Amino acid sequence: MPGIKELRKTLSAALREGLLSHAVLIEGEKGTGRKELAVWLAKAILCRSENSPCENCSVCRKIENGNHPDVEIYGAAGGARSFHIESIREIKNSLWLAPNESEQRVYILLNVENMTAEAQNALLKSLEEPPAHARFILTCDNRRSLLDTIISRSTVYTLEPPTREECSAALREKFPELSEKEAQLFAIAYGGNFGAAASGVSDGRGDMILLAAKTPDILKKGESYTLAAELSALCKTRADLSEYLERLLNITGRCGIDRAAGKNTPVRVTPIEAVKTSEIIERAKEAVLQNCSVELIGSWLCMELSGVFGGNL
Repeated sequence: MPGIKELRKTLSAALREGLLSHAVLIEGEKGTGRKELAVWLAKAILCRSENSPCENCSVCRKIENGNHPDVEIYGAAGGARSFHIESIREIKNSLWLAPNESEQRVYILLNVENMTAEAQNALLKSLEEPPAHARFILTCDNRRSLLDTIISRSTVYTLEPPTREECSAALREKFPELSEKEAQLFAIAYGGNFGAAASGVSDGRGDMILLAAKTPDILKKGESYTLAAELSALCKTRADLSEYLERLLNITGRCGIDRAAGKNTPVRVTPIEAVKTSEIIERAKEAVLQNCSVELIGSWLCMELSGVFGGNL
């Protein structure tokens, strides 16, 4: 991805000039490749090749496969406050031990926004005065979720999300079976987030994206019952319906904004239609959270959207 490529150049230059901090914080929204970049940086630090990382040596392969003895990864899963002080204690117990195979030991701490305040304070002590062989690579969605003292002892690099055009191009490269329009719709439906869009493709969400994209035209043709039937067949659970609502919101919202700017869009939605649709979707989301019947929410949604796009029930 373009954002990763640019940061790789920056990090490579810092490492080459001996200016890479012992603690690097990679900031970026989920799906922009934070973990990928963190693992790449660990390779760059430990790879002995002239142009590191070479991606082919035993060091790079071990790191890629997650079995290098001098690279430890913490915090890969879990939600808010799931990253506990016990993990930091494990790090402290090994911090002053000599590396096994390399000259340095790398600690990758993923999703540090999920750290408890106790864990962050414990980590701070390791960041302040680490041994010369220790390197820390942290990732987070937003630095503002961290203690100022953690931020001040790290060098922060922000991983910018790709544009929708970049996301669409990257999707076609990863999934050659996608048509140009399909890749464009996936990019729009997932807000340009390549990681989320790629997961959507891999998980077979094409029918969901297509239905969300077709919704305005179906209703403009007065085929509300067709939409209701397709929605009922596709959305069996509240999670399915929530997914449809999010994709419809992104598609109509973005296409409405682009239409207002005079741009061509893959879905015909006016700015007013986009605003009204977003209001209806927010109400539908509330109904989902209140555990209302999926069928009832779907029927109500079709009726409300029919009024926006000129259809009838």
